Amino acid sequence: MVFTAGIHGDEFEGPAALWRLAEALDPSQLRGTLLLVPIANASAFAAGMRTSPVDNENLARIFPGNAEGTLSHRLADALMRTVVEKADILIDSHSGGVRLAFVPVAGFYEGGDVSAAVTARSLQIAKQMGIEYLWQLPPVNGVLSYEAARRGIAVCGAEIGGRGNCLPEDAENYLGAYLSVLAHQGMIDPAHKRAETTACLEGDWQTTPDAGYLETVVSLGSRVGKGETVAVLHDALGQTIREFPAGFDGRVMAVRHLNSVQSGDLAICVVKETIR
Repeated sequence: MVFTAGIHGDEFEGPAALWRLAEALDPSQLRGTLLLVPIANASAFAAGMRTSPVDNENLARIFPGNAEGTLSHRLADALMRTVVEKADILIDSHSGGVRLAFVPVAGFYEGGDVSAAVTARSLQIAKQMGIEYLWQLPPVNGVLSYEAARRGIAVCGAEIGGRGNCLPEDAENYLGAYLSVLAHQGMIDPAHKRAETTACLEGDWQTTPDAGYLETVVSLGSRVGKGETVAVLHDALGQTIREFPAGFDGRVMAVRHLNSVQSGDLAICVVKETIR
């Protein structure tokens, strides 16, 4: 099993939890092989940035990488070849970083280039994390978990927290999830198992077509009705440019924390609720 975090340099919940996981485990009692990569993108982490300050690349969009490319492409290639492709299971830990905030979700892929067998195994792993919600992840080329799933590896792409810092309860939630999936897989004491998650969220972000000041008018995690205004975009004088209505009855899975937006930025994420 491989745990990765710090793909984005402004996401701190995963690294904090993986450091604690390393301290908590007794290698003599571990069954199987566990690889931990707390900070996958060292240059971005040092700068506190989502992208690399070296080549301005988003590591989370360029897997499987290129051994002949810029630093980020070479890093993606090395991570994929020497770490991820050796795994039976990959847990990739993210958060909202400086700009966003997420409710806790354990993601899996279904359909497309991911086989039914990998989907079933990934869904099982996501459930075993015991995080509040499952999330049927949108398939995006270049994302580490998606590229791993396409290669036959069971994956969970998780999101907890954000807002540019690491709340203790978010790191604690991640740590409990790591211990839970290890216990469910028989690698550590079964006493660490959490109850499996069944509540599932399906959907993705709305983006803003315009720049401005984005005001979120609903609470993270709240339920909203179809047509309800969930965010409002203002211009530099405070005048309303547009409102963002919910397209359906659903739950607010993620919000934008940084108020300033450019055209094409993520704005609000209202998703449907199902049971898996």
